[in-house]
Amino acid sequence: MNLLASQTCVEVHQEIGWTEKRIVETTFDIKLFEDQLVVKDDVFPLTSIFDISYRKKPEQGAMGFLYLHTNRGVRTYYIKEDAYFLVNTYQKLKSERPELR
Repeated sequence: MNLLASQTCVEVHQEIGWTEKRIVETTFDIKLFEDQLVVKDDVFPLTSIFDISYRKKPEQGAMGFLYLHTNRGVRTYYIKEDAYFLVNTYQKLKSERPELR
């Protein structure tokens, strides 16, 4: 499999200790291959994806959202960087391959 694009996403959760509350951020990558999209342990065949979009404010360090529209519903992921390359690579694949339209 040939990796075409990837996007770093952020998971945010709170941990509560005896005397403090911490906000913990962990990162993972969404990886776009020629035939599938891999998100952590989930694998989405490209034929099951309708669209990929994102929304992010232009301010430095602002949190944004990546939307994965699939036949199993819309999945939302937090992002800190623009997902322009991932979205454009997917759109290019979709325009070149009729089975993805």
